[in-house]
Amino acid sequence: MEEERKIIKIGFDLDGVIVGKPPLVPKGLIEFLTKKPANSSLHFRFPKSCLEQCVRKFSHFYLFRPPLRQNINFIKKLNSKKYELYVISGRYSFLTAETDLWLKKRGLGNLFKAVFINLGNEQPHLFKERIIKELNLDYFFEDDEETKEYLQERFKENNFFLVSKKLPLSFYESNFF
Repeated sequence: MEEERKIIKIGFDLDGVIVGKPPLVPKGLIEFLTKKPANSSLHFRFPKSCLEQCVRKFSHFYLFRPPLRQNINFIKKLNSKKYELYVISGRYSFLTAETDLWLKKRGLGNLFKAVFINLGNEQPHLFKERIIKELNLDYFFEDDEETKEYLQERFKENNFFLVSKKLPLSFYESNFF
């Protein structure tokens, strides 16, 4: 009788891990618009005005957000019966249509068992913590260092990996193949 293998559950943040940042927009500007200053506690701004939400929607249009092909190729290699793959994005509810369209246009809609968007407009790090706990993930890939550290402190037994240009997903390939 064949021994039953444990399915490994892996989660991926969306922006900065699968989806690239808009070209010509400095990372510092994006962080200035979305996060509190670095010396304060981890907190993300929710855009309350219609104008700010429209600007965010425009900046998340799929043509302005290139796919991170090297990372996507790594994820496609993981697409087997051995792994369950999830997207857990802190994107707020008003970006749901843009997220769905991006995944559809890039042909990635069927790659993941489920895609979780922050429909309740929670603080993104708290939303990710809750979903990671519900799914009982084995691994999670995140591009924001503060969020990664926050999650690592709460899930000591899980493996959280930081993703960046210097540390693409393929950097961690030896952990999975």
